[in-house]
Amino acid sequence: MFSPGWREEALSALNDGFDIIVIGGGISGCGIALDAAQRGLGVLLIEQGDIASGTSSRSTKLVHGGLRYLKQMQFRITRLACRERDRMLQLDPHLVRPVQFLYPAYEGDRTPGWKIDLGLWMYDKLAQIQDKHHRLTAGEVAELAPGLLTEDLDRALLYRDAMADDARLTLAVASTAAAFGARFLSRCRVIRAVRNTEGRVTGVKARDLESGKLRTIRAHVVINAAGVWVDELRARMGFEERHLRPSRGSHIILRRDRLPLKVAIAVPAPDDGRPICFIPHPEGVLVGTTDLYHEGPLDDPRPTRGEIEYLLRTIASVYPENPPGEADIVGAFAGLRPILDTHAEDPSEASREEDIWEEDGLVSAAGGKLTTWRVMAEEAVDAALGLLPPERARRAAPSATDGCSLTGLAPSTYAARLKEFFGMPEAVAEAMVRRLGALAWTAAAAARREKELTPLAPGLDLSLAEARAWIRHGAVLHVEDLLLRRVRIGMWDPDAARDVAWRLRMVFQRELGWSFLRWSEELERFEEALEAWTPEGAG
Repeated sequence: MFSPGWREEALSALNDGFDIIVIGGGISGCGIALDAAQRGLGVLLIEQGDIASGTSSRSTKLVHGGLRYLKQMQFRITRLACRERDRMLQLDPHLVRPVQFLYPAYEGDRTPGWKIDLGLWMYDKLAQIQDKHHRLTAGEVAELAPGLLTEDLDRALLYRDAMADDARLTLAVASTAAAFGARFLSRCRVIRAVRNTEGRVTGVKARDLESGKLRTIRAHVVINAAGVWVDELRARMGFEERHLRPSRGSHIILRRDRLPLKVAIAVPAPDDGRPICFIPHPEGVLVGTTDLYHEGPLDDPRPTRGEIEYLLRTIASVYPENPPGEADIVGAFAGLRPILDTHAEDPSEASREEDIWEEDGLVSAAGGKLTTWRVMAEEAVDAALGLLPPERARRAAPSATDGCSLTGLAPSTYAARLKEFFGMPEAVAEAMVRRLGALAWTAAAAARREKELTPLAPGLDLSLAEARAWIRHGAVLHVEDLLLRRVRIGMWDPDAARDVAWRLRMVFQRELGWSFLRWSEELERFEEALEAWTPEGAG
């Protein structure tokens, strides 16, 4: 993870200059920082919010090949994503894990079952895996998804994909980059470009949002990896042409007992036939996502009432007996996809390919998917090498991310060993390993008393010892960083997050030196941020 003092170290190095400044702390920017640092380049990543605070914490949490892209004949991105998904399953089992998907095809569906079967056959071929998709009987469907509609079932197909906590995956990429020497400066906003006498970008003016101080930071190359903010950042730097047309994907969260599932489900929405996923996690069931072009501000996307109703109608179409309603929704959130503007009328038809281009020394990288972060990173750094001084470019090593496991990998027996050695509850041990990985032992060993290894509140698996570990080693600057992106309580159960926040006062004050006034301000800030993750906050 991040060493204590990571931000102060980055601030102290700003006057030295860098080979590359990366702007954007999502999965793309963090991947670029990792690739560049592994090659031996001096790297600084600047993020205006928290690491993964944008799109990279608001996805459907799937590391997938993109089965539906085959419908648009997007074979390259599907093949690429399948390859990268399987790479992460091998290298990063602590972050990316397999998930089985059930696709029930019914008589009269917009896309007939035989086409889905054919698409999955092609998916199997592109992935080149042994675990091929296969059909299930109605009895097997009832066992895996109790209550799912089986009347008029044409065929039920089971296939394999993968899932991950997107924010945790992004943080692992970032912390691996930090281990290779990359510097990180979150809560810092780039104001404009610094240019040389020839008009080429040679750095940035950036304001430290924690201190308010304006900084001039120089680099040989600046890479714009700001996701949906790529065009906004380019505009601040003097470039007018737009390249992106963001789309919005909204999700709702249900409790596990309201929609008991042993596998994930993908079903066509009755409104438009778009595949909607019901994905069981230890903390709840994630349902999504929509796909609509987004108009308006980028900083605080919210689901609309219409999108929530659309998702509920989709659930009701296959759970007609006792469908969940609005009262069953415990959380709701939206994320924006940085989709390249291909002038497609329907955002679901738009390409998910990445694009990398250079303008007056500024390299911009946009598009792509959570799954294909490594490929975009390699391409972006390759582009940057052509702009570096020849002596620096010659010293750079080849890209090495294709064989690099991310930080935190721990043995499969880690949770059981924690429980036995420290005597902590099993649920707490398993949660610490799931979220902290190898750092879980350090977290438990730092506990001052037995109570710090017990749940902070009934029904939760978060302990004070884990919270302290995140504050010390997880690049946490604010309460929202911890509860919305490190342990995700704010996403899975916003009400529980409100309840647990006040219990963290002492650990935040001790670890970060906050006054009581600062703590009160942080709670207000957290409440404002949390609203975007609640059904009440929908637009």
